[in-house]
Amino acid sequence: MNSDRLNHWLTLGANIGVLAGIIFLVFELQQNTVATQLEAASNFQNTFSEIELFIAGSPEFSELLHKGREGEEIAPANQIRLSVFYGNVLFSWQFIHFQYLSGAMDEDIWIGTQTKWTRIMTNDRGLFDHWQMSKLEFSPAFNELIVSITGKVR
Repeated sequence: MNSDRLNHWLTLGANIGVLAGIIFLVFELQQNTVATQLEAASNFQNTFSEIELFIAGSPEFSELLHKGREGEEIAPANQIRLSVFYGNVLFSWQFIHFQYLSGAMDEDIWIGTQTKWTRIMTNDRGLFDHWQMSKLEFSPAFNELIVSITGKVR
């Protein structure tokens, strides 16, 4: 009888230990999710800062970007520069969108991001035209996002 009682207490202790381990694991996973979201937000901010600082630091490129935004005539060599720039911007955005879809991007940051993208996509004809010409290079989910924020598919 004593051995049954001892086994009962040992089993109870083991079950409590397993439960404590599971609670600790959930806590650790939650902390890891927060750390992942912070890293994603930081990477996003760094990417956007690099793009904006590049534009701000280069009057020549700012003028080229202005021409692209307005749909003005651009020399062939500058068309290549602008196309490479637009492609990098869109691929960066697609990666950020993927991070959001996978849960690595915080919802509040995502809402602000979408607002910024909407403003940029609706004001930059060149960027929209670049996406329109190269949309097969992007994921269907990203393309749906661009259509939803611009309201057009031309």
